[in-house]
Amino acid sequence: MLSKVQHRGPDGSGIFEYAGVGIGQSRLSIIDVEGGQQPMSDSTNSYWITYNGELYNYQELRVQLRLKGFAFKTNSDTEVVLQAYACWGKECVSFFRGMFAFCILDTIRKELFLARDQFGIKPLVYATGPDLFAFASEIQALRPVSGMDWEINLTGIDQFLSYQYIPAPYSIFNGVKKLLPGHFMRVDFAGSILEVTQYWDIDFASDSTKSQAYWLESIEQAISDSVQAHLVSDVPFGAFLSGGVDSSLVVSQMAKKMKSPLKTFCIGFEEKDFSEIEFARKVAVKYGTDHHEEIVKPRALEILPDLVKHYGEPFGDSSAIPTYYVSKLARKEVTMVLSGDGGDELFGGYENYTTRWIKHFSPIPEHLPIYKKAVYFGMNKIIPEKYPLRTASLTDWKRYIEYFNQQHRSHLWKKEFQEQFAGSDDFIKDVWLQAKQYSHFHKTQYTDFKTYLPYAVLTKVDIASMMHSLEVRTPLLDVEVIKLASQIPEKFNTHKINGDWVGKDILKRILTKEMGENFAYRKKMGFGVPLNHWFGDSNKVQGEIQERILSRGNLLENYFQRTELEKIAFGSQSGKQWLLIFLQEWLTQNT
Repeated sequence: MLSKVQHRGPDGSGIFEYAGVGIGQSRLSIIDVEGGQQPMSDSTNSYWITYNGELYNYQELRVQLRLKGFAFKTNSDTEVVLQAYACWGKECVSFFRGMFAFCILDTIRKELFLARDQFGIKPLVYATGPDLFAFASEIQALRPVSGMDWEINLTGIDQFLSYQYIPAPYSIFNGVKKLLPGHFMRVDFAGSILEVTQYWDIDFASDSTKSQAYWLESIEQAISDSVQAHLVSDVPFGAFLSGGVDSSLVVSQMAKKMKSPLKTFCIGFEEKDFSEIEFARKVAVKYGTDHHEEIVKPRALEILPDLVKHYGEPFGDSSAIPTYYVSKLARKEVTMVLSGDGGDELFGGYENYTTRWIKHFSPIPEHLPIYKKAVYFGMNKIIPEKYPLRTASLTDWKRYIEYFNQQHRSHLWKKEFQEQFAGSDDFIKDVWLQAKQYSHFHKTQYTDFKTYLPYAVLTKVDIASMMHSLEVRTPLLDVEVIKLASQIPEKFNTHKINGDWVGKDILKRILTKEMGENFAYRKKMGFGVPLNHWFGDSNKVQGEIQERILSRGNLLENYFQRTELEKIAFGSQSGKQWLLIFLQEWLTQNT
C-alpha cells in the first residue's frame, strides 16, 4: 500500500502494527524534518498516528497542552495532533487550524480515530468488507488489499458525466468511500464503523451592521495573518502565481513578510486568450520575486494515462493539466507552495454568480425594456412557455454547472442502464436543502463550497501537485478567514459597476491598492486550458479523440449508445470530449 503512494511521501516510510491493526506512512518532510518520522507515538505508546497535512496553529496548541502537563519529544505538528487527541479525544479536531487527514490508533479504546480537515484540502478514502477496514490518501493504495468490492459504481459514472467529479462519500467503486470534509469517524479493531460525525460547517450569516470599510480592513488583516501562519516550514517554499486576483493577493502578502526574494511559478499558453502570464510578470516585477514560468503546448493526451492513474477514478476538470505542469515546474525549486484557491467560492468570484445566476433573482428578465416588463406577467399567463418567469431553484443553478445534463445523459446511456440513475443528484439536492435559510446568492456559494470546491478544485490540486511530491497550502481557506468572509453581505462582494456585474469586489479593492484598478478589475480568465484550440487545431489530435471514443472494444460502448458517442466524437464540444476520453482511459486501466 505504501509503495502505491510513495510519490506523496518520498522522504521516508514506516509501519506500526498492533492487535491485528496496521498503519503506515510515506512522508513528505516539511516541519521538523529529522524528528517528525511516522507512525509516531505519544510518550506512553498508547496512541499512534499516521498524518497527512499541516497544522498552522500547532505552536499555540503546544503551549496549551504543555500547561495541561503534556510533554513533547519533537518539534513537529504531528505530535501536537497526537497529544491533542490524548487530551481532548474526538473533540480535538475543533481546535485545529490547518489541512489534514489522519488516523490515530488508540490502544486504550481499541479503535481508530480518523478525521479530515474542515474544507477537504486533504483526501481520505476508505473501504469496508467482511472483517476488513482499510484507508488511504489515494484509491490506488487500496488495490493490494484483499477482500474488497471493486465493482464499478455506475451512478458514480453518471455523476462524473454531470459534474466532472464523483462526490463524497461515493467513489467509482461500490466498495470505496470518501470521508466528507469536516467529518471524523471511529472504527473498532474488528473493522466496524462506530461513528461518522460532522464537526464543522460553514455558515453564510451576513452581518449587515458593519460598513464596507470594516470588511476591507478586517479581511485584509485576516488574509495577512493567515499567510503568515502558512509560511511555517523547514524546507524551501514559494507560490503559484497565475496572475489572477487571488494568487496575486497571496503573493503580495508573502513578499511583504519575507526577507529573501520569494520564488513564484507560472505557466502560460501560446493561446493568449487563455494565458495570464503577462499579468503574473507584473506582480513578479512589483515584488521582485524569483519568477519561473513555462509555456505549455498541447500535450494533454500524452499525460492523460498518468493523470488517470493518480486520480484513481474519473475526474474531468481539465485545469488539472495546467496544475500538473505548474506543480512540476515548482518542484524543481521548492517542496511547498502557497496558492490562491478558495477565493472565488468565498468572495463570489465566478461568473456563474454574477453574469449568470444573478439574473434569476428577478422573475422578469432584467435586460428587457420597461414597456416589455410592464406586460410580461400578463403575457406569462397567456403564453407561459414563451414568457417564462425566472426562478432561483436548484434546477436553474444546475444549468450552469452541469456538463451532460439529464436529457443528454438519458440519450447517452444504453436503455438497460438508465433507470439506475435516479439518485445521481441526491448529494447536491441535500446540500441545496441545507442552504434553504440563505439568500439566493449565498445558496449557490454554500453549494459550491460543499461540492465543487472540495470535489473538483481541491481534489485537482492535491492529486496534481502530489504527483510531483509538492505540498500546496491554501491561506484563503483558513478557519479565521472563512469566519469573517462568510459574514460579508453579498452587496460588498457582488454588485454592478458601469452596468456590468462584478464579483469578488472586496478582494479586488484590496488588490487595487497594490496593483492598480486596471489590474484588479480586468475580466476574469480562470485557470483553464484551451481545449477547443488543442483539440480542434490538429487533424492528428482529432483523429486520436475519435479513435478513443469510437474504436471497437474501447469499453465506452459497453455503457453508451454509439450514435451519441459519434455525435460527441465528431462535434466541437471539447469539454464533453475530455470527459469521455478520461473515462475511456480509466476503463482501460481498471477493467
